[in-house]
Amino acid sequence: MDQQRSRIRQDLRGLIEGEVRCDPVTLQLYSSDASIYQLQPLGVVSPRSVEDVVATVQYAHENAIPIHARGAGTGLAGESLGAGLVIDFSKFMRRTLWKEAESVCVQPGVVHQRLNTDLRKDGRQFGPDPANSNVTTLGGVVAIDSGGSHWLKYGSARRHVERLQLVLADGTVAEVENEPVPTSQQRQESPRAELLGRLADILSEHQEKIVRSQPKSLVNRCGYQLADVLKDGRIHLPRLLAGSEGTLALFTEITLATQPLPKQRAVLLLLFDRLDQA
Repeated sequence: MDQQRSRIRQDLRGLIEGEVRCDPVTLQLYSSDASIYQLQPLGVVSPRSVEDVVATVQYAHENAIPIHARGAGTGLAGESLGAGLVIDFSKFMRRTLWKEAESVCVQPGVVHQRLNTDLRKDGRQFGPDPANSNVTTLGGVVAIDSGGSHWLKYGSARRHVERLQLVLADGTVAEVENEPVPTSQQRQESPRAELLGRLADILSEHQEKIVRSQPKSLVNRCGYQLADVLKDGRIHLPRLLAGSEGTLALFTEITLATQPLPKQRAVLLLLFDRLDQA
């Protein structure tokens, strides 16, 4: 183990309750995901709590070390890889925190299929259904704004995200939802309100350009999704964060809307003589 990795392991083991791994075998395992890429990290942190995430992010911030969030590593574009610290949420932060009639709150490491198995007992489900449902985590589903084969009915994850607890780049913990744009007085009293207010100002200033630049395609995975974040005097920050792939914040709690199970299911087989007709 080189000197930098040894120092990182020793430092973080004194700061967090979770695991810190910098051994060659772990680094090799975490240097790849479902993509064709391979990139070895400095170390792998498996946090047990929000406090562990905060301590890790603050340490990385102070030492100029990049952070890379990881769930099951099912991404096809190398989203889980990086040369800094990988934070693996799938090992310990995988609890369903609470369920209500039409919503559920989970930690980012909860596996999609396991959540739906649990919700099925109440006649509910989380509609977006990515292909790797049996292993992919909800943190990853929201981070990449996953959709799935039933996209036409349920859309993608950002449509169903109601609330997020998150950790910002400096280790600040915040909770965001669909809320009124902060007033001038509120901005002066709270750094969080100041951040939301500044974002609302930027979106308002460029609203016409944002609307004009939207692609005509029903599915839009290009960059940050801005079109419906500011609406009717309210700012829906979870919609901006969904699909941001860990570049704006790390999710530590995710509140999702759930949908009733369909009453009937059917399969339709369409036959075509030629591909262009299909």
